[in-house]
Amino acid sequence: MAERRTAGLDRWRLEAPLLAVALAVRVAFILAYPAVYGGDATARMARADELLLGYQLPLPQALVFLTRHAAPAPLATRLLFALIGALVPLALLAALRPIAGARAAWIAGALAALHPALVYYSIVPYQESLTIGLLLFGAAALQARRDGIAGLLFSLACLCRYEAWIAVPFAVAPRLRARPLRTLALFATVPLVWLLLWRGTSPAGTYVLDLDPFAPRLPRVFFLFSKLREYSGAVVLVLATVGAILAARARLARLGWALAVLAAIGITVIAAGHEFPPGSGQMSERLIHFPAVAACALAGIALAALWETPRLGSFGRLAAGLLLTWQAQAWVRQSDLLVREANRDPSLRIAFQVAEWADRELAPGERLTVVAPPVPQAAIDDYVRKVGLAGGDEARAREIAAGLAGHSPDADRVAANLARRPGTVSEEIDAPGLLVVFDDRSVGRVLGTPVATWVAGPRSAKAYRRPAS
Repeated sequence: MAERRTAGLDRWRLEAPLLAVALAVRVAFILAYPAVYGGDATARMARADELLLGYQLPLPQALVFLTRHAAPAPLATRLLFALIGALVPLALLAALRPIAGARAAWIAGALAALHPALVYYSIVPYQESLTIGLLLFGAAALQARRDGIAGLLFSLACLCRYEAWIAVPFAVAPRLRARPLRTLALFATVPLVWLLLWRGTSPAGTYVLDLDPFAPRLPRVFFLFSKLREYSGAVVLVLATVGAILAARARLARLGWALAVLAAIGITVIAAGHEFPPGSGQMSERLIHFPAVAACALAGIALAALWETPRLGSFGRLAAGLLLTWQAQAWVRQSDLLVREANRDPSLRIAFQVAEWADRELAPGERLTVVAPPVPQAAIDDYVRKVGLAGGDEARAREIAAGLAGHSPDADRVAANLARRPGTVSEEIDAPGLLVVFDDRSVGRVLGTPVATWVAGPRSAKAYRRPAS
């Protein structure tokens, strides 16, 4: 019993500083930059009264749904996702420690706590941190031979991002021969039920795999690598390369297994991930999350080796400590620049100002009508075309596109930053109450004198109060 308490205390001494630093950095950015940014993140917050958003898996949206109904202010949801992001370093520590040792795992966790991509995308409701945290904790449970817990964690990850589905066969394969039915039930139930429910990978009229034969694949490799280098920095990528060489020399088979999962995810993403924007040969930069975590793990191995090299003695420890400290402060500054730049976007600035004003002016139960430029028709046409090329239900895709035709991203940005219950923002201009018109859009009627006006760069908005008829 005493040994167990000592082991628990040792683990807490390793984990508490990582959690404290990771959470403190994220909370500081949230408080300094209160606007909710990012296309998918604002859509999640704006449509927090829905559980299914297009092709996306439901667990992250379920968290947004529950949080915004319990505490409508965006701060509550952002803090929840910041906590989830702050747990990723602990998950990496737990997964890597049995493979590479406590010091390498702790350094890797420290890097993951501050990596700009992990920080930037974890302070608004994106699903990557949740997916990676669940997979890493699941990997730690697998190594501890706790298959039941591992199966639950992998199943939850499979409700976050489709990349988690790719990890399932690698978890299942070593266990199929001994206990095939139990293993499949534990790890493969969620993907199989999802496939049966929708008779495919996603609801009709949506697509998961981008099978457009005209979309170039090779530029995606260069684009994603350039983003990985931009967010990680050359020093960490060099350290990660050294760490990979050291792991290969030490024959860390379980780490090789993890890198095989990463390779399978990378190949799938390059071959069939969503091209964004359509026709660009590029993808969402969020797809670097998995290689970014891998870079942290391998760089942690390299820095631990430098620390532990007997011939270097205290010089090795000093060099490793200085490198880690230098990288940490550089990454904090970089994260600050990223979040600050997102908050400078004129469309976000004006939406945030409108939301702040509406929070003060809206009467209880009153709705805010937003009239703003709709989704570009070219983007809608590209969506329908991609569904057709993926073999999806093109007729249903056209129905979805018709619903998007009159919808404005500005309405989502306002709703995401509004501290009111979901459904407060409307795009039906006949409703009484507050009306905000962006960029002098025509509403087909006289509105009178605006009660508030905002300008941000090329964007503008005017607010009117319309009496009940």
